[in-house]
Amino acid sequence: MGISYTPTKENLFFPARNAVFFPDGRPKSEAALCAEMSRLAYARREPNFEFDQARIQQVLADIRFGECKFFEKPTDPQGQGSHGFLAIDNDSKLAVLAFRGTDSEDLSDLLDDANALPRAWGGMGNVHSGFAKALDEIWEQVLPALATVTGFRLLFTGHSLGAAMATLAASLHLPSVLYTIGSPRVGDTDFVFALAQKNLDSHRYVDCCDLVARIPPEGMLGYAHIGRPYYIDRTRMILQRTADDPFIKKDQRRAKMQYFFRYAWRCGDVGMRSLAYHTPLNYVWPVTADSP
Repeated sequence: MGISYTPTKENLFFPARNAVFFPDGRPKSEAALCAEMSRLAYARREPNFEFDQARIQQVLADIRFGECKFFEKPTDPQGQGSHGFLAIDNDSKLAVLAFRGTDSEDLSDLLDDANALPRAWGGMGNVHSGFAKALDEIWEQVLPALATVTGFRLLFTGHSLGAAMATLAASLHLPSVLYTIGSPRVGDTDFVFALAQKNLDSHRYVDCCDLVARIPPEGMLGYAHIGRPYYIDRTRMILQRTADDPFIKKDQRRAKMQYFFRYAWRCGDVGMRSLAYHTPLNYVWPVTADSP
Protein backbone atom coordinates (compact mmCIF):
# COMPACT_ATOMS: atom_id res chain seq x y z
CA MET A 1 0.00 0.00 0.00
CA GLY A 2 3.05 2.26 0.05
CA ILE A 3 2.58 3.19 3.73
CA SER A 4 5.81 3.32 5.73
CA TYR A 5 6.60 0.94 8.59
CA THR A 6 9.31 1.15 11.24
CA PRO A 7 10.72 -1.89 13.11
CA THR A 8 13.35 0.01 15.12
CA LYS A 9 13.81 -0.18 18.87
CA GLU A 10 14.33 3.59 19.08
CA ASN A 11 10.92 4.37 17.60
CA LEU A 12 9.28 1.88 19.98
CA PHE A 13 11.06 2.80 23.21
CA PHE A 14 11.72 6.51 22.57
CA PRO A 15 8.81 7.63 20.33
CA ALA A 16 9.62 11.36 20.50
CA ARG A 17 13.42 11.37 20.63
CA ASN A 18 14.10 12.17 16.96
CA ALA A 19 10.51 12.61 15.85
CA VAL A 20 9.29 15.05 13.25
CA PHE A 21 5.72 15.73 14.29
CA PHE A 22 2.97 16.68 11.82
CA PRO A 23 5.34 16.83 8.82
CA ASP A 24 2.47 17.70 6.47
CA GLY A 25 0.79 20.14 8.82
CA ARG A 26 -2.44 19.70 10.69
CA PRO A 27 -4.29 16.52 9.64
CA LYS A 28 -7.74 16.75 8.15
CA SER A 29 -9.18 13.98 10.31
CA GLU A 30 -9.58 13.94 14.07
CA ALA A 31 -8.29 10.36 14.20
CA ALA A 32 -4.98 11.33 12.57
CA LEU A 33 -4.71 14.41 14.77
CA CYS A 34 -5.18 12.29 17.90
CA ALA A 35 -2.74 9.58 16.77
CA GLU A 36 0.02 12.18 16.44
CA MET A 37 -1.00 13.99 19.64
CA SER A 38 -0.60 10.64 21.43
CA ARG A 39 2.96 10.38 20.11
CA LEU A 40 3.70 14.01 20.97
CA ALA A 41 2.81 13.25 24.60
CA TYR A 42 6.05 11.23 24.84
CA ALA A 43 8.23 14.34 24.35
CA ARG A 44 10.33 14.77 27.49
CA ARG A 45 13.51 16.42 28.65
CA GLU A 46 15.84 13.44 28.75
CA PRO A 47 17.29 12.01 30.91
CA ASN A 48 14.44 13.21 33.16
CA PHE A 49 10.78 12.53 32.49
CA GLU A 50 9.11 15.94 32.69
CA PHE A 51 7.50 17.28 29.52
CA ASP A 52 9.65 19.17 27.04
CA GLN A 53 7.09 21.95 27.23
CA ALA A 54 8.84 24.34 24.85
CA ARG A 55 9.03 21.70 22.12
CA ILE A 56 5.43 20.60 22.57
CA GLN A 57 4.14 24.18 22.54
CA GLN A 58 6.04 24.94 19.35
CA VAL A 59 4.69 21.83 17.61
CA LEU A 60 1.15 22.70 18.66
CA ALA A 61 1.52 26.35 17.63
CA ASP A 62 2.58 25.22 14.16
CA ILE A 63 -0.77 23.42 13.76
CA ARG A 64 -2.80 26.31 15.21
CA PHE A 65 -3.22 25.16 18.80
CA GLY A 66 -2.27 28.37 20.53
CA GLU A 67 -2.70 27.26 24.14
CA CYS A 68 -1.54 24.19 26.07
CA LYS A 69 -2.01 23.16 29.68
CA PHE A 70 0.35 20.51 31.12
CA PHE A 71 -0.41 17.94 33.84
CA GLU A 72 2.38 16.06 35.61
CA LYS A 73 2.75 14.18 38.89
CA PRO A 74 3.89 16.97 41.20
CA THR A 75 5.90 15.05 43.80
CA ASP A 76 8.67 13.35 41.80
CA PRO A 77 11.88 15.40 41.36
CA GLN A 78 12.82 13.61 38.12
CA GLY A 79 9.35 13.91 36.65
CA GLN A 80 8.43 10.25 36.84
CA GLY A 81 4.75 9.30 36.92
CA SER A 82 1.73 10.29 34.88
CA HIS A 83 1.68 12.99 32.21
CA GLY A 84 -0.94 14.63 30.04
CA PHE A 85 -1.64 17.86 28.21
CA LEU A 86 -4.67 19.77 26.97
CA ALA A 87 -4.12 21.42 23.58
CA ILE A 88 -6.57 24.23 22.82
CA ASP A 89 -7.51 25.85 19.51
CA ASN A 90 -9.63 28.81 20.55
CA ASP A 91 -10.42 29.81 16.96
CA SER A 92 -12.07 26.53 15.98
CA LYS A 93 -13.27 25.72 19.52
CA LEU A 94 -11.43 22.39 19.55
CA ALA A 95 -9.51 20.92 22.49
CA VAL A 96 -7.52 17.67 22.69
CA LEU A 97 -6.64 15.96 25.97
CA ALA A 98 -3.70 13.60 25.38
CA PHE A 99 -2.07 11.29 27.94
CA ARG A 100 1.45 9.86 27.74
CA GLY A 101 1.78 6.11 27.37
CA THR A 102 4.28 3.85 29.10
CA ASP A 103 7.80 5.26 29.15
CA SER A 104 10.16 2.30 28.94
CA GLU A 105 12.58 3.93 31.41
CA ASP A 106 9.98 5.04 33.97
CA LEU A 107 9.63 2.34 36.63
CA SER A 108 6.41 3.88 37.96
CA ASP A 109 4.76 3.38 34.55
CA LEU A 110 5.89 -0.24 34.39
CA LEU A 111 4.55 -0.92 37.89
CA ASP A 112 1.21 0.65 36.97
CA ASP A 113 0.99 -1.55 33.87
CA ALA A 114 1.69 -4.67 35.93
CA ASN A 115 -0.96 -4.04 38.61
CA ALA A 116 -3.94 -5.64 36.89
CA LEU A 117 -5.97 -6.34 40.03
CA PRO A 118 -9.54 -5.03 39.64
CA ARG A 119 -10.62 -1.95 41.53
CA ALA A 120 -14.13 -0.56 41.95
CA TRP A 121 -14.69 2.53 39.79
CA GLY A 122 -17.44 4.79 41.09
CA GLY A 123 -20.35 2.43 40.56
CA MET A 124 -19.28 1.71 36.98
CA GLY A 125 -17.89 -1.78 37.49
CA ASN A 126 -14.24 -2.65 38.06
CA VAL A 127 -11.13 -1.32 36.33
CA HIS A 128 -7.40 -2.05 36.19
CA SER A 129 -5.89 -0.76 39.47
CA GLY A 130 -2.62 0.40 37.90
CA PHE A 131 -4.33 2.42 35.18
CA ALA A 132 -6.66 3.97 37.76
CA LYS A 133 -3.69 4.95 39.95
CA ALA A 134 -2.00 6.57 36.95
CA LEU A 135 -5.04 8.75 36.24
CA ASP A 136 -5.52 9.56 39.92
CA GLU A 137 -2.04 11.12 40.02
CA ILE A 138 -3.05 14.01 37.77
CA TRP A 139 -6.86 14.04 37.58
CA GLU A 140 -7.19 16.87 40.11
CA GLN A 141 -5.12 18.99 37.74
CA VAL A 142 -7.02 17.92 34.62
CA LEU A 143 -10.57 18.49 35.83
CA PRO A 144 -10.39 22.29 36.36
CA ALA A 145 -8.61 22.66 33.01
CA LEU A 146 -11.51 20.91 31.28
CA ALA A 147 -13.86 23.47 32.83
CA THR A 148 -12.10 26.16 30.76
CA VAL A 149 -13.11 24.53 27.45
CA THR A 150 -16.85 24.22 28.06
CA GLY A 151 -18.63 24.49 24.72
CA PHE A 152 -15.59 23.21 22.78
CA ARG A 153 -15.46 20.03 20.75
CA LEU A 154 -13.40 17.89 23.12
CA LEU A 155 -11.30 14.89 22.09
CA PHE A 156 -9.60 12.47 24.50
CA THR A 157 -6.70 10.34 23.30
CA GLY A 158 -3.60 8.40 24.26
CA HIS A 159 -1.38 5.49 23.26
CA SER A 160 -0.83 2.38 25.40
CA LEU A 161 -1.08 3.37 29.09
CA GLY A 162 -2.17 6.79 27.83
CA ALA A 163 -5.08 5.17 26.00
CA ALA A 164 -6.16 3.45 29.21
CA MET A 165 -5.99 6.75 31.09
CA ALA A 166 -8.00 8.49 28.36
CA THR A 167 -10.67 5.78 28.62
CA LEU A 168 -10.95 6.20 32.38
CA ALA A 169 -11.03 9.98 31.98
CA ALA A 170 -13.89 9.62 29.50
CA SER A 171 -15.89 7.74 32.13
CA LEU A 172 -15.52 10.71 34.49
CA HIS A 173 -15.93 13.57 32.02
CA LEU A 174 -17.68 12.68 28.75
CA PRO A 175 -15.75 13.96 25.70
CA SER A 176 -17.14 14.54 22.23
CA VAL A 177 -15.07 11.57 21.01
CA LEU A 178 -12.52 9.15 22.49
CA TYR A 179 -9.71 7.95 20.19
CA THR A 180 -7.49 5.21 21.65
CA ILE A 181 -4.26 4.02 20.05
CA GLY A 182 -2.95 0.56 20.93
CA SER A 183 -5.08 0.38 24.07
CA PRO A 184 -5.00 -2.48 26.57
CA ARG A 185 -8.23 -3.66 28.16
CA VAL A 186 -9.17 -1.20 30.88
CA GLY A 187 -12.21 -2.52 32.75
CA ASP A 188 -14.70 -5.34 33.06
CA THR A 189 -17.96 -5.88 31.19
CA ASP A 190 -19.86 -3.75 33.71
CA PHE A 191 -17.48 -0.87 33.00
CA VAL A 192 -17.96 -1.33 29.25
CA PHE A 193 -21.73 -1.34 29.75
CA ALA A 194 -21.58 1.82 31.89
CA LEU A 195 -19.72 3.68 29.13
CA ALA A 196 -22.24 2.46 26.56
CA GLN A 197 -25.02 3.89 28.73
CA LYS A 198 -23.24 7.24 28.63
CA ASN A 199 -23.32 7.06 24.79
CA LEU A 200 -19.55 7.47 24.61
CA ASP A 201 -18.39 7.81 21.00
CA SER A 202 -15.24 5.66 21.12
CA HIS A 203 -12.84 4.65 18.32
CA ARG A 204 -10.19 2.02 19.11
CA TYR A 205 -7.23 1.52 16.74
CA VAL A 206 -5.39 -1.83 16.90
CA ASP A 207 -2.28 -2.47 14.83
CA CYS A 208 -2.31 -6.09 13.64
CA CYS A 209 -0.27 -8.15 16.15
CA ASP A 210 0.05 -5.44 18.82
CA LEU A 211 0.62 -7.37 22.05
CA VAL A 212 -0.51 -4.57 24.35
CA ALA A 213 -3.96 -4.53 22.74
CA ARG A 214 -4.40 -8.14 23.88
CA ILE A 215 -3.72 -7.60 27.59
CA PRO A 216 -5.01 -8.28 30.15
CA PRO A 217 -6.20 -11.43 28.35
CA GLU A 218 -9.84 -11.42 27.29
CA GLY A 219 -12.05 -12.82 30.01
CA MET A 220 -9.39 -12.69 32.73
CA LEU A 221 -11.08 -11.09 35.74
CA GLY A 222 -13.82 -9.97 33.36
CA TYR A 223 -11.65 -7.57 31.31
CA ALA A 224 -13.14 -6.48 27.98
CA HIS A 225 -12.46 -3.90 25.28
CA ILE A 226 -14.61 -0.86 24.60
CA GLY A 227 -15.15 1.16 21.46
CA ARG A 228 -15.56 0.61 17.75
CA PRO A 229 -12.50 -1.40 16.60
CA TYR A 230 -10.35 -0.32 13.65
CA TYR A 231 -7.89 -3.05 12.66
CA ILE A 232 -4.69 -2.12 10.80
CA ASP A 233 -3.72 -5.15 8.73
CA ARG A 234 -0.24 -6.24 7.65
CA THR A 235 -0.51 -4.22 4.41
CA ARG A 236 -1.31 -1.11 6.56
CA MET A 237 -4.95 -0.88 5.49
CA ILE A 238 -7.52 0.03 8.17
CA LEU A 239 -10.53 -2.27 8.38
CA GLN A 240 -13.51 -2.46 10.72
CA ARG A 241 -13.32 -6.05 11.93
CA THR A 242 -14.03 -7.72 15.25
CA ALA A 243 -11.41 -9.72 17.13
CA ASP A 244 -13.08 -13.07 16.38
CA ASP A 245 -12.96 -12.52 12.61
CA PRO A 246 -11.00 -15.42 11.00
CA PHE A 247 -9.33 -12.87 8.69
CA ILE A 248 -7.51 -11.33 11.64
CA LYS A 249 -5.96 -14.61 12.83
CA LYS A 250 -4.74 -15.38 9.31
CA ASP A 251 -3.41 -11.87 8.79
CA GLN A 252 -1.53 -11.95 12.10
CA ARG A 253 0.12 -15.29 11.28
CA ARG A 254 1.34 -13.97 7.94
CA ALA A 255 2.51 -10.72 9.52
CA LYS A 256 4.62 -12.52 12.13
CA MET A 257 6.23 -14.74 9.50
CA GLN A 258 7.05 -11.80 7.24
CA TYR A 259 8.54 -9.86 10.14
CA PHE A 260 10.72 -12.76 11.22
CA PHE A 261 12.44 -12.97 7.85
CA ARG A 262 12.62 -9.23 7.10
CA TYR A 263 13.41 -7.52 10.40
CA ALA A 264 13.64 -9.66 13.55
CA TRP A 265 17.27 -10.64 13.00
CA ARG A 266 18.59 -7.12 12.25
CA CYS A 267 20.62 -5.17 14.79
CA GLY A 268 18.59 -2.25 16.15
CA ASP A 269 15.22 -3.76 15.26
CA VAL A 270 12.61 -5.10 17.66
CA GLY A 271 12.81 -8.88 17.85
CA MET A 272 9.04 -9.52 17.89
CA ARG A 273 6.46 -8.08 15.55
CA SER A 274 3.88 -8.13 18.34
CA LEU A 275 5.99 -5.46 20.08
CA ALA A 276 7.08 -3.57 16.96
CA TYR A 277 3.43 -3.10 16.04
CA HIS A 278 2.93 -1.20 19.30
CA THR A 279 5.25 1.57 18.07
CA PRO A 280 3.30 4.88 18.01
CA LEU A 281 4.67 5.83 14.58
CA ASN A 282 3.30 2.58 13.14
CA TYR A 283 -0.14 3.89 14.09
CA VAL A 284 0.41 7.46 12.94
CA TRP A 285 1.30 6.59 9.34
CA PRO A 286 -1.69 4.36 8.42
CA VAL A 287 -4.24 6.44 10.38
CA THR A 288 -2.99 9.57 8.60
CA ALA A 289 -3.02 7.85 5.21
CA ASP A 290 -6.59 6.71 5.86
CA SER A 291 -7.73 10.29 6.43
CA PRO A 292 -10.12 11.74 3.83
